[in-house]
Amino acid sequence: MKVTTRTRRVPGKRGRRAARRRGERGVALILVLWVLALLAVLAVSFAGGARTELKIARNQYEAARAEAIADAGVTFGILGALDPAPQTHWTPDGERHELAYGEGALGVSVEDEGGKVDLNAGAPELLAGLLRRLGVAEDAARQVLDGILQRRRDALAAGNGVLAFRDVAELRLVPGMARPLYQALVPLVTVYNRNDRIDPLSAPPEVLRSLPGVAAAQVEAYLAARASAGAQPTALPPLAGADRFVAHSALQVITIRSEGRTPGGGRFVREAVVALSGTPPYRFLAWRQGESAAP
Repeated sequence: MKVTTRTRRVPGKRGRRAARRRGERGVALILVLWVLALLAVLAVSFAGGARTELKIARNQYEAARAEAIADAGVTFGILGALDPAPQTHWTPDGERHELAYGEGALGVSVEDEGGKVDLNAGAPELLAGLLRRLGVAEDAARQVLDGILQRRRDALAAGNGVLAFRDVAELRLVPGMARPLYQALVPLVTVYNRNDRIDPLSAPPEVLRSLPGVAAAQVEAYLAARASAGAQPTALPPLAGADRFVAHSALQVITIRSEGRTPGGGRFVREAVVALSGTPPYRFLAWRQGESAAP
């Protein structure tokens, strides 16, 4: 019986080099795959970042367009308030006027500051009436009213024309002034009236409803007549019992609220306080960004 014996061949140098090259090619292939995967991730991340930056740039562009439109609305408000023609004159009662402007739109309202209660000069009875009208508890109302009057006394003692309130926002510093009360008071008070009375022709309805000693039915009749007859004193019923607190006055300071809107969804609100007396015909007392209403 013949036995065959196999001899295992040991790879020589050439074989070992070939095996090493095959291993190196495998490692290189894995590295290439990792690099390709990393590049793919970077490309996706870059594309996402570019889209985000594009959206930010588009939003900034729309916001800038809306701001420009809103600023133009302030001019419309001034022209409307100064227009002597009864047909086109804007009554400064806060009514919102909707206008088209270029490719955008405007919502503009004009308010007479003379119809609001002045924080520096308004009769204490007017301030107390406002607090009662807003449903403030007696103790809290007394604390707030005392705080306002104390600031007045301090300003008077300081002399040199110091004002107790230079801005309505300073109401937040009055002791007992809760945020909901502050938000309710802001549309009804001013620092630009400089009078202890209010002009009933342009006063906000809640200011008229807070007048001390005036029957509610009288106020509602006055408001209804004012809405239909316009700001003509001779066409309006009297507010019996309010003589100490009301007085008709020339239009001097107005607040204009202008909301600019773009077709792309941009929205911006400009609030400007404008003095309509002196030279030039008007001058800005305040210029700020307002809070945008819900779309």
